[in-house]
Amino acid sequence: MAAKRYTIVFYVALLVAVIATFGVYRVLEATKASSKIATIPVVVAAKDMPEGVIVDRMALVVAQWPAGTQPAGAYTSVDSVAGRVTRVPVYKGEAMVPGRLAPEGTGAGLEVKITPGKRAYGIRINDVASLAGMVQPNSRVDIMVVMNDPKESRQVAKLFMSNMRVLAIGAAPERAQDGRPINAAVASIEVTPEQSETLAIAAAQGALQLVLRGYGDPDSIETKGANPADVLADLKRSRSVPVPVTQPRRQTAAAKPAAAAPVQPAPPPVVLAPPPKKPDTLTVQVFRGNARSDNKFQADSAKRDSTARKQP
Repeated sequence: MAAKRYTIVFYVALLVAVIATFGVYRVLEATKASSKIATIPVVVAAKDMPEGVIVDRMALVVAQWPAGTQPAGAYTSVDSVAGRVTRVPVYKGEAMVPGRLAPEGTGAGLEVKITPGKRAYGIRINDVASLAGMVQPNSRVDIMVVMNDPKESRQVAKLFMSNMRVLAIGAAPERAQDGRPINAAVASIEVTPEQSETLAIAAAQGALQLVLRGYGDPDSIETKGANPADVLADLKRSRSVPVPVTQPRRQTAAAKPAAAAPVQPAPPPVVLAPPPKKPDTLTVQVFRGNARSDNKFQADSAKRDSTARKQP
């Protein structure tokens, strides 16, 4: 009887433990679900893609973005983006949106880079006009024309178009990957239809040159133009003025030399008398007992005394 009672208690405790464990599990799942952020799939670029190229399926990947943070119009399926043409450069990790892609059915090429309402105009250039290849796609340039003025019968140079966008250089619509200059014979400039007409006349009547602009320059610039007279005026202003060399004046025959001043005789030299000689002295030591004394006498007086003593 006791064994049966212990068995019933064991099963009841086991059932209570299972119910408690399931309750804790449901509470944890509810807490996790409430703290979980809702996400949606977004197609992003898996590598850098330049403008004007066909988007490959291998260049796309689907990422989960938090709901509400995705760009407007972002694609959620790879099939809706693969095979389209990029309109602007797309970098790795950027979401694919309609503004980055050309309209469906557009082929890869220069036409996808042209702004709506504008045109692409080709200008024949050389190595000098292209600044040794430094004018590259997406650069900003000014267009200068050099032509003959029929009224004044002389050549004039004038910047008549400013801040023009370079769409492509030659057959390469993109900048070299290693940064090397792209040498080409044609530069495609983005212009309005009216500007294309002006460029056609300028190209037929004169020569076109490209002037590369720096980043951040004003959109427009006004110049008065230049002609050969202006160049000559600048040369005259910058010409150095020779300094005259002063030469010594020659003496004419009529000129008479100035009279020489009389020479004064030199004064006679002053003769100095030799200094007197010091008299010679003789020292005589006299001993008186233990005392000694020194007596000095002149040498000439000593001689006279000795001579007087010798005479009888």
